[in-house]
Amino acid sequence: MKQFLSICILFTAVLFLLNGCQKELSIENGAALGGAKGTLEDSLGNCKSAEIRGSYIMDSTLNDKNYVNVRVNFSGTGKYYIKTDTLNGMWFSDSGYAMVTGVKTIKLKGYGTPILPISNVFLVNFNNEYCGFSITTVAEADYLPITVGSNWTFQYLPGLSTGSGTLDSFQLTVVPQFIPYNNKNYYQYATSLLDTFYYAKQGDTYYEYGTVDFDFTSIFDEIGTFIEYPYLKDKQPVGTTWESVEEDVKFGSIFGVTSMPGVAKTVFTISSINQTFTIAGKTLTGVTTVKREMYFKATGAAGFTKILSGTASYAKGIGLIDQFIGLTPTITQSIPVIRWNIK
Repeated sequence: MKQFLSICILFTAVLFLLNGCQKELSIENGAALGGAKGTLEDSLGNCKSAEIRGSYIMDSTLNDKNYVNVRVNFSGTGKYYIKTDTLNGMWFSDSGYAMVTGVKTIKLKGYGTPILPISNVFLVNFNNEYCGFSITTVAEADYLPITVGSNWTFQYLPGLSTGSGTLDSFQLTVVPQFIPYNNKNYYQYATSLLDTFYYAKQGDTYYEYGTVDFDFTSIFDEIGTFIEYPYLKDKQPVGTTWESVEEDVKFGSIFGVTSMPGVAKTVFTISSINQTFTIAGKTLTGVTTVKREMYFKATGAAGFTKILSGTASYAKGIGLIDQFIGLTPTITQSIPVIRWNIK
């Protein structure tokens, strides 16, 4: 009987001890099993400033470099979930576990893809308390500045012979008109030589509405009507190739032969991307160079003959920065930009 009572007493003591431990664990962690408490405001009731990190570029998906640091004063431990609203295709959030009370910096990770180049004020929500921060999304610099008044000065090397002597340089300027064509807006670029060129961008492809010869150097005796063709494709690998449609032309006198009617086309190939290019005393990065090979087929001829080739180089935020044309094995023409003013 005494042994049975001893066992009962021991068993009761163990149960009491275990129950006490459970109560102690519950007391220590009960708050942690719920939601953390705290505020986004300082002692004066003002929202604490947020630290914006990363670049926010239209159509560029946010990555681990895009985040916002906010300061939270935790008054109770536990799980937390802090988020913003979704604006312009983006949002920020973070979840975690506040082990101790006090002020802590929380890193809100960015998600989504900015849609428009505008400013937005995001509201941070924590415990039904809201504080805001502003982020401005910018348009990615591309190869076709279209702001009216932007201008570039190019130089012919060697000088281009004309009836009145040698032409050294000329200026190209964006004028305040554009023409809609084939679901694109073609912006007009006028030269000081009284020529006009038409360029457009759609997605990552750049188009010209004109002739298939090199810009600023005409090699055809006559052309029919303007045609539309891509002259540059961004975010494509080296070796990507495409060609223009055929254009009615007359060709020959530039090489001292009788002008012949026929059709011409140009084959384009991306020869380099993300290259460094030094021009006009400046070192540019992210330059893409496209090889152009021009072909002519005389009326009645069996096939096309390559008549010249060259390259055109483009820098983001500036546009065309250099053209090199091999008119013959011994005659070349380079047209580098020597200054620019992008509005």
